[in-house]
Amino acid sequence: MNIRQRSLVLIFVMSITSTYGAEITESSLLKLAKKSNPTLAEIEASFLDSSVRADELSDKFGYEAYAGYNNEQTKEKSTISFQPIFRSVNQYKLGVRKSTKYGVLIDLNTSIDARSGDSESGSDYKDLHTTIYELGFQFDLWKDFMGRISKNQFDNLYDLKAKDELQKEISAYAFESNVRKLYWTIVANNEKLEIMKRLNKTAKNQAADAVKRKRSSVADKAEVARFKSLVHQRKGQLLSLEYEREMLFKNLRELFPNLNGQELKLGKYNLNKAFFEVLSCSAKIESTKEVPFESTKYDDITKILNRVKNRQGKIDSTYDDLDLKFALTLKKVGVSSYAKSTSYTEGSYQGSLDDIDENDRSAMSAGIMLTVPFGESKGSTATIKEKLTEKRFEASIDSMDAKVSSSHTQVQKSVKLLSQVIKEQKSNSTQLDIRLKEMNKQYRQARIPEYVLIQDQDALLQSDLNVIDTQLMIVNTILDYLAVFNEYDCAFNRKSL
Repeated sequence: MNIRQRSLVLIFVMSITSTYGAEITESSLLKLAKKSNPTLAEIEASFLDSSVRADELSDKFGYEAYAGYNNEQTKEKSTISFQPIFRSVNQYKLGVRKSTKYGVLIDLNTSIDARSGDSESGSDYKDLHTTIYELGFQFDLWKDFMGRISKNQFDNLYDLKAKDELQKEISAYAFESNVRKLYWTIVANNEKLEIMKRLNKTAKNQAADAVKRKRSSVADKAEVARFKSLVHQRKGQLLSLEYEREMLFKNLRELFPNLNGQELKLGKYNLNKAFFEVLSCSAKIESTKEVPFESTKYDDITKILNRVKNRQGKIDSTYDDLDLKFALTLKKVGVSSYAKSTSYTEGSYQGSLDDIDENDRSAMSAGIMLTVPFGESKGSTATIKEKLTEKRFEASIDSMDAKVSSSHTQVQKSVKLLSQVIKEQKSNSTQLDIRLKEMNKQYRQARIPEYVLIQDQDALLQSDLNVIDTQLMIVNTILDYLAVFNEYDCAFNRKSL
């Protein structure tokens, strides 16, 4: 295959690729909307914060292992001859602790103390071992008693995580609704294009007819010029709608980058069926007297926010409280220190373990620590925090309640009014169509001038375009409603796609 043949094949393949581009349908766009795209990625990223904070707090209440080692070396002299100086000390500690959301800290550990030394009197001490098994508890008796702070913080973060998951679902469905609105705007644009193509063809036929009439001395030069001007006018309107379509396709490509580089074309659609579904849905909404809270996730969010608000109020009220903690420690101690002679004492780690088994050296310690805040600033800060929490949550809850209630009430009124508008517009188009047919007869009989006929054509055109715009307004109104009540049961709610 020579270079020219290869070029021809490449051109042929490119022409096929450009011819068979992406066909746009409502179902295909909804499938794209459910897949990965930049908008949904931003939505998901914005709701990860609460998930991270909830997991961080959960980690705080998990088990924690710890270990430590300490070494001491000294060459100091004793001030008393028989007092031993431990010149080498090695201390080890290994433990596990766990904080709970009920204001309790549990600590289980073991420690080893191994030391060697001597005294001025000539006594030597080698590897004296003390091993301790320790179980400690710390209880919060007031500020965080039974998890008044910790448990409420824990529950709040997990509730906020659940709330953000619901909001993510709402945002994802709102995105799908916006995609559908864009699709139906493209359909409306296509309907206008079809009308304009017919009128453009009519204008060309009328201009050609006017030229023939002039040749027959029935029409004059001015009449021919007016119809030729109308051809350019219709062509300009057609090009304007084509430009609008390209801008809509541009918006579509921005939403779905994988459509870039593809020739987009509108697939088949059934406008009558779709609009029947819209009207059926609007009729059902109009007959639903009470707000259908069961069809929206906003109601679940307000319930969560009310729970969070109540818990946060309890947390804020503890800001200037006194803090009372009780600590309890239980110990088992083993000591290995055997006098081999009057001047030599030796021990071992195993000996300290044997001592724990053979001798009861158990111990217990308990203590209370009280912290009392004082001063006016703490109390005023607590009051401000409580008011801030109250106002902040009330604003969010009231805003969501208002959004849900107003969406239902306003859509009921809006759809009813828009349906009446369409009815009047269609009646207007019907009457204008009757008049235009009559005017066309009168024009052919030379009873009216050409500009009267053109005025009637423009009036019918504008009426037909107004019908399409109002139908689109109804579609968008219903889609806005379904973005809030995304579980609403009606045929136009495409959740199943």
